Amino acid sequence: MQKLIAKTDVLIAKARKLAEQNHKLQEQNQLLENEIKNLKQIIETEVEKSSELNNKIKIIKFAQNIGSAGPPENAQATELKRKVNEYIREIDNCITMLND
Repeated sequence: MQKLIAKTDVLIAKARKLAEQNHKLQEQNQLLENEIKNLKQIIETEVEKSSELNNKIKIIKFAQNIGSAGPPENAQATELKRKVNEYIREIDNCITMLND
């Protein structure tokens, strides 16, 4: 009978130890999940910043092409100006349609 009680006590102690380990692992898992969530938000923010910077680079290059167009690139400058005017007309049409 004493052996049975001793074995039961050992099993209870092991079960408590496992329960404590389980609780610690669940806490650690929650912390890691929160960290993953935060890192995903940081990545999303950085991707947005990167996209904005790429757009700014395109605009700057576009402006430099228009501003630095000399005689050899005159055809390119004319084409770029035509495209800009076309976009402006399209935007004006959209604004007009929104106001109606």
